[in-house]
Amino acid sequence: MEKTSSLPITKAFIYVGIILGAGFASGAEIRAYFVEFGIGGFFGLVLACALFSLGGWAIWHICAVKGINDYKSFMDITMGVHLAKIMEAVLGLFMFIIFAAMLAATGAALNESFGLNYLLSVCIVAVVCFFTFLFGMSGIIKLNAYISPILIAGCIFIGILTFVMRVEPVFAVAERSADLLRANWYISAVTYVGYNIIGAVVILPSLVQSSKEKTLKPSLLSGVILLALGFSLYLSLSANLVLIENTQIPMLALAISHGTIITYIFMLLFLAACFTTAATNGYAVAETINGRYGVNKILLKILICILGILAALMGFSNFVRVIYPLFAIAGLIEIILIIKYFIALKLKM
Repeated sequence: MEKTSSLPITKAFIYVGIILGAGFASGAEIRAYFVEFGIGGFFGLVLACALFSLGGWAIWHICAVKGINDYKSFMDITMGVHLAKIMEAVLGLFMFIIFAAMLAATGAALNESFGLNYLLSVCIVAVVCFFTFLFGMSGIIKLNAYISPILIAGCIFIGILTFVMRVEPVFAVAERSADLLRANWYISAVTYVGYNIIGAVVILPSLVQSSKEKTLKPSLLSGVILLALGFSLYLSLSANLVLIENTQIPMLALAISHGTIITYIFMLLFLAACFTTAATNGYAVAETINGRYGVNKILLKILICILGILAALMGFSNFVRVIYPLFAIAGLIEIILIIKYFIALKLKM
């Protein structure tokens, strides 16, 4: 792994890149988990970013102190071998679902924007992901490190632009459906963190190279970047509720309202977000299975891509609204156990 990956800002970009995906870049997650609560959603966004920072700090600190930089060792230490196996099975399934959802999102975007056949589009992205997998962890890290800054800057730009040209008062409250996991702004924020932290737990340990590394700074930077990005989208969406009503990709609806150039810029950002998330989670699934059972890596990656294509036939919207929240509890259990171990470790020092 290159030394640049140990720089706090690079690690922060990689962390943010793991969290970014079709749901975030499209504005669908920001609308569902934050915008729909009005001003309360802003506090929820702050809470979510704080939890992401705490989670990143806990993971990196444990790995630095214990001298580990792989997912399997990290899970075994923080949860115990037996519980780790159970959690890995559940979380591995969810990461595969994210992989399939990103294939579906990319296929839908290429189909709707450029008229490409949906299944063909999904297959093309799956093939590109497969070749990305072959570069190993360093390839995944470089992918997130290079693309994340562009995604962040682009999304903030579009968010600010569409906010400045807003049509409604900021912090207007949107209509929302009753949902136990989104009962209020703080439960919604915790749910959001729960299912988004899963992929990060697999990748973040690999970024630790030395027991002397500073782990707090990249964690804080991650939270600040996420807050800046999330807040720009939050303001934009909350100030344009009429334009995004009944749309699956809210930010696309806003981009279209501001002309062709902005629309194409957004589409490129959206496709990049989908691809980085698909590649990260698909690779994480392969590493989880291989690390525990020693399956042939090439055949395993081919199988994951084929199954991902088949699962993508469900369609993107079904993943975001129905399947994602179901795994939030598993993600929360995981991060609670990690933070518990982290606190115990800090108390011993």
